Amino acid sequence: MDEIFNILSSSARIDKSKRQKRKRETVAQLTGPPPEEHVPTDDEEESDDEEDETPNAIKSRDRTGKRDVSEAKRNQIHREEVAAFRRSMKIKVAHSDDSPDPISSFSEITCPEWCNDSFFTGLIRVILRNIEEGNWKEPTPIQMQSIPALMQRRDLLAGAPTGSGKSGAFILPSLLLSSIPHNLFYNTKGAKKNKGEIRSLILAPSLELASQLHRQVERLGLGKPGGLSSLLLAKANAAQAVSGQVGGQSGLDVLISTPLRIVDAIQKGLKLDSVRIVVLDEADRLLDASDSGSDKSRTFLSQIDTILSEIPATATRALFSATVTPTVRALSESILRNPVDVSIGGGGGANADIDQKLMFVGNEQGKLLAIRQLVQRGEFDFPALVFCQSQERAQALFAELLYDGIRVDVIHAGRSKSARENAVAKFRKGDTWVLIGTDLVARGVDLSAVKLVLNYDLPQSGVTYVHRIGRTGRAGRKGKAITLFTEADLEQLRTIANIMKQSGCQVEEWMLQLPRKHNKKKRAPKRQKIDTTPSYDKKKSRMKRLYIKNSKEKKEG
Repeated sequence: MDEIFNILSSSARIDKSKRQKRKRETVAQLTGPPPEEHVPTDDEEESDDEEDETPNAIKSRDRTGKRDVSEAKRNQIHREEVAAFRRSMKIKVAHSDDSPDPISSFSEITCPEWCNDSFFTGLIRVILRNIEEGNWKEPTPIQMQSIPALMQRRDLLAGAPTGSGKSGAFILPSLLLSSIPHNLFYNTKGAKKNKGEIRSLILAPSLELASQLHRQVERLGLGKPGGLSSLLLAKANAAQAVSGQVGGQSGLDVLISTPLRIVDAIQKGLKLDSVRIVVLDEADRLLDASDSGSDKSRTFLSQIDTILSEIPATATRALFSATVTPTVRALSESILRNPVDVSIGGGGGANADIDQKLMFVGNEQGKLLAIRQLVQRGEFDFPALVFCQSQERAQALFAELLYDGIRVDVIHAGRSKSARENAVAKFRKGDTWVLIGTDLVARGVDLSAVKLVLNYDLPQSGVTYVHRIGRTGRAGRKGKAITLFTEADLEQLRTIANIMKQSGCQVEEWMLQLPRKHNKKKRAPKRQKIDTTPSYDKKKSRMKRLYIKNSKEKKEG
């Protein structure tokens, strides 16, 4: 019996912990919990064992219904850190949980999962060297979010102020994605014959802007493995592009063009069925038919439709703009698929680094007087851009200021291409202090050192205003914008005042209370000719013409 009792007692186990736990719970109900003593729970007693668990063990335990608290907490902390970083950089992302994390330096551009790491390492090394030689110290906010999104082949809608580095945000991914060999990009065996293949397409609304983008592509892609093949489409090379003679056996890395030239080339046989990424720069101009010059904008729309119909459905699509208007956003829904939606700053489009002012001058004669007073007071900072609403007015203002002791030149579509390029070159070198122009300058010419933008004629849309003043305050520099207005401009003044307020500038309250513009057609008002001839001389000249006319009539009679 003793042996049987010993066997039974040795195999019996009494769960003292459960009994003690029930005892403590009973005491707590009667006397309340102990003031300082901490009683470990079952989960806490097992925590030491959990630290040694492998990821696979954690996953298997998750299937039983228990949650890995530590991993969930790490993910939550990471999301909070990303959100805080975006706030500090004024990066706004719609549906941010579905968007790639931003980068904080160019060295964080990583190899996509589908690409060969050794090839990408050599490629990115060359790109980073060119970035460093271009004095790009760190990515701008729009580059921080756009580059990782495009590298993951996500469609993108990006809005950021002018001068914020939008071109770099899409040129870098375009170069990287177009340089990856065909078999790695599409995960296929063997190499495809790339002759005539166009892998990246960048569209711009003007030839000047397209030329500027082409220069940046050439600089950033210099010395890349296999060599860089890029082309600015023009009449002179359109035939070679159509026949596939450009780019050699490796095809074309990047093609830059205006929409009309691409459409003409498509009609002649240009193939875009190998495009991996297509970018619309200044999408507000290319897609918004409500902008000034609406007939031309509607032409852009039809051209964009034609081009996109030739692009593969798998191609990444990106829209970049300084102002994302409601029309652009609505049209983007039919172009982009589940895009990353990024905006920088307040969303109004105006750069916060620009000091914006409105100046009432009474009438047209007061504008020239205001310019001369600004020069006398030393408030007309050089180099400066002056915008007029038409070629005729730009040319007339140039004639008035030519003999004022100011080194001035003029640029508009009425001048030849060589004359425009020469005017810009002199302005960049400092031979010209003031460059007068139309909106051609606002959208097509990169002049990074401009200190002052003066709107001689009030722009007829908020989009045009943003692009005009965006020629100053670029790349982190401070700038100044002065807009002259008369009584004839009051109907459009409210739009400009609202943009200024959104970017943090002081605006008179009465300007914000002006009635809304009822006429949606953004036609500039008819203005008096730019002329400073004294009234006495004008009357004398008019009387002389009348005298000559009367004399002729008497002779004929």
